Order: sequence, then C-alpha cells, then structure tokens
Amino acid sequence: MHLIYDSEGDVLNVIFDERLQDANQAAYRLRDGLMLYVTVDSMKPVQLTVVSYRRLAQQSRFHFNGWEKLKATDRKKLLPILASSAVSAFVKLDPKTGYGHLASPPMLEMFSLAA
Repeated sequence: MHLIYDSEGDVLNVIFDERLQDANQAAYRLRDGLMLYVTVDSMKPVQLTVVSYRRLAQQSRFHFNGWEKLKATDRKKLLPILASSAVSAFVKLDPKTGYGHLASPPMLEMFSLAA
C-alpha cells in the first residue's frame, strides 16, 4: 500500500497494490471527488482517490451520491471490495442508506504535520 497526499490540491491517493496499476481497470464514482479503481478481471482494489480530503475527513457523515447512481450489479460487485480490510481502513459506507464517512481522520493530523 502506498499513500500519496497532494497538500496543494488536497487530494489523497491510496494505491493498494502497485503491481495492479497496469491492469485493466474500472473506475467507480462513490461520490463527487471519491473514486475507487478496481481490476476488471479479478475485482481487486487498485486505487482510491479522495479529492478535498481535509473537508471530507472533518465530516462525521456524508452522502455517497454516486453509490446510488451505480447499477445494482455494480453495487453488488463492489460490496465485498468496500468491506475488505484494505478499503474499509479508509472508507466506511452503509450500502442501505448511502451514507458513510472516511475511516481514517487521524491521517488528517498526520498530513498537517507533514505539510
């Protein structure tokens, strides 16, 4: 796993497995500014991109407006990935309500110290 944080753009990229970067990928918009990239063949998480990380990390709960726009088949495929320890370490989503939060707010403090 590799974390890349751009403090100027306030963008956090979590690369789960660098070896999968060249694999055929599908991108899923979970909400505006929150994208999950997975391999098409094996449905493994490749990358999570969070735009406006600081703002989202400060919110205790927000709506995953892109989740509800996904096809039911895509949501079904993504549920095990979102529940995986790698992805759920960063994002928590209640698929029934469409609400959730970022799971690692302490990283916000770490990024502030590093900036």
